[in-house]
Amino acid sequence: MKQLRSLSTLLVLSTIGFSSFAQDGSPFKDGSVYRVTMVRTEANSQDDYFKQLDQIYYPTMMQAKEQGLIKSFKLLAGDAATKEDFDVMMLVEIENMAALDETPEREAKWTAIREAMKSKVGGQEKVDGLRAAISGKRDFLGTKLMREQLHR
Repeated sequence: MKQLRSLSTLLVLSTIGFSSFAQDGSPFKDGSVYRVTMVRTEANSQDDYFKQLDQIYYPTMMQAKEQGLIKSFKLLAGDAATKEDFDVMMLVEIENMAALDETPEREAKWTAIREAMKSKVGGQEKVDGLRAAISGKRDFLGTKLMREQLHR
C-alpha cells in the first residue's frame, strides 16, 4: 500500500512537472483577446456599409477605447473568395478574457456611450433606422474570440 501511494505521488508530481515544463518551454505567450466578426456585404455595397458604420460604430469604438473598455479596433476589407465568404472583418482588441466580464463599472461606461451615440444621431428611432439600413447591406457570418500568440 505504501509503495502504491509513493508511485501515485510520483506520477502526479511528474505530470505537474511535465505540464509546467511544456508551458514554460513554449516559444509563445498569450497576448490580447480579439473579438473577430466576419461580415458579407451585399454586392457593390461595401462603401455604403462603411459610411453607415461611420455614423455609430466608429464613434462608439472610439469612445470605448478612450474609456479603456477596449485596446483597439480595426476594420479589414477585401474580396470574398466565394459568394458565401466574408469580405469585411471587424477586429476588437481587448486586454484579456477578464476584460469581458460584466461589471457594474463597465456596464455603466457602455451605457453612457450608447446614450451619447443615441443623443448624437437624434434619438432611438434614428438609431433603429440606421441599424435597419445597415442590416440590409450585410450578413453576419460569425463572431469568435481569439487570443493573440506573442513570441517570447
